[in-house]
Amino acid sequence: MLKVEARKLALFNRRTKNSKESSEIVLDKIINCGILNEYENIGIYYPIGSEINIIKLINKYPNKSFDLPITNDEISFIKYNIGDTLYKGLFNTMEPKGDVVDRDLIDCYIIPCVAISKENKRLGYGKGYYDRYLSGYTGLKIGICYNDSYMLDFDTDSFDIKLDIVFTD
Repeated sequence: MLKVEARKLALFNRRTKNSKESSEIVLDKIINCGILNEYENIGIYYPIGSEINIIKLINKYPNKSFDLPITNDEISFIKYNIGDTLYKGLFNTMEPKGDVVDRDLIDCYIIPCVAISKENKRLGYGKGYYDRYLSGYTGLKIGICYNDSYMLDFDTDSFDIKLDIVFTD
């Protein structure tokens, strides 16, 4: 299947999901497996639309540092603290203001995915922001998506980032 077809199918299927319920399932899986215990600085995302919402991780790990993405010409991450004001960004994402954190100072990234291939390669919305940003990054890359959008059989490219771990509902 082509990427465009996989994206269309995954986004269509997403509309039938209960994102709140799915978000709780994914949050529980992340917390219960303890994967974040060994990391101090974590890149996460603020959900848009019906993406799985993992923002509550910030409350669950008060001694960790979390960074949220901002998108201009490219994506970058800014430190976020509970209570910081968020502003509507380019794609209606909620973004913090502040200084950009060097990519390699972030220990791991938790990345939203529209779908994930059988090779654990991420499919996003088609702009390539995460692919370019994480190209050459050697830290942990955690993908988040709905179960029915995981292990899809679609064509991938060499530049598509490969995820180390995936959590689904």
